[in-house]
Amino acid sequence: MHRKARFSVKIVTIRDVAKAAGVSISTVSRVLNERQDVDPNTRARVEATVRKLNYIRNQSASNLKQQSKSCVGVILSGRRNAFLTDLAEEVMEAGHGSGFTFIMDIIDEKANQLLAARKLYMEYRLQGVIILGANLEGREEEVKKLELPQVYATIDAGFLGSSHISSVSIDHHAAGFEAASRLLQLGHRRIALLGYFSRGQDSTGARLHGAVAAMREAGIPYDESLFTEVNFTMPSAYMNVKRMLAEGRRFTALFAASDIMAIGAIRALHEQGLRVPDDVSVIGFDGIELGSFLAPSLTSVRQPTSLIAQESVRLMRELIETNQSRHVQVPYDWLPGETTALAKEA
Repeated sequence: MHRKARFSVKIVTIRDVAKAAGVSISTVSRVLNERQDVDPNTRARVEATVRKLNYIRNQSASNLKQQSKSCVGVILSGRRNAFLTDLAEEVMEAGHGSGFTFIMDIIDEKANQLLAARKLYMEYRLQGVIILGANLEGREEEVKKLELPQVYATIDAGFLGSSHISSVSIDHHAAGFEAASRLLQLGHRRIALLGYFSRGQDSTGARLHGAVAAMREAGIPYDESLFTEVNFTMPSAYMNVKRMLAEGRRFTALFAASDIMAIGAIRALHEQGLRVPDDVSVIGFDGIELGSFLAPSLTSVRQPTSLIAQESVRLMRELIETNQSRHVQVPYDWLPGETTALAKEA
């Protein structure tokens, strides 16, 4: 069954027009309102940009502000993040029949989601925002100051203790613990970790902290030399694993905090003549579709995108209608692939 590709066309906003034309939002607004206090050359440039981007005014500012009682923003961090893109599609699907009008903004993975939410709110007078893939570490006060109903998908935001914030996530720490435990059960003792550590208040940090906890519980000292910091891209994982191997840091298994990282790592292992899983076992995280098409297919912890999306929409409605926040934990499951095997020394 094929899903409709709901994100092939991004909603063009007045901000997009302003950026492309190299002018301010107010200048674009004056051109659209046929004000005379605009330089003719600037007017021509803005009008050309409007045509080029297929900007449709009656789908933005005025009409959407009139519909503000049902307008909800969706912030997607990282256009190359396959898992979050799938999740965003599921959120839109779950929103059908909910009465919400969704406005989606795709931002760079390193951009500030809260700043994007503020800008979207100012432009469309949102009733709330669903944020996909947030990292809240160090942003606690900033989040609380954004007095707008917020739902964080994939991260537990309960530690914030805010009445206008809800969240839905799996237990990332437990999932990381299980992933490492499965490798330990296969006899692996030198397990490389890919991702980044934090205080555990974001999903990636929680996964790796869980893996380290499993190793320590098994009496295996955590070897910091087998950790490499990686962002959520294949090239980053590829380059960092390649460097680890060049530096002589050897391991028999690897746990990556995302499937995308795992795929980049597998490429680096292959180029160094290491076979997966014969020489190195690999476990990813998220359960994206691409992983099942690899040869061998990727073993992974799978997050339930459809369930997370449904809960996100439900939580947003509760926040708007009852002003009640909740933090929901949904179950993850295990995606048995072909990238794990007994350690050679086992």
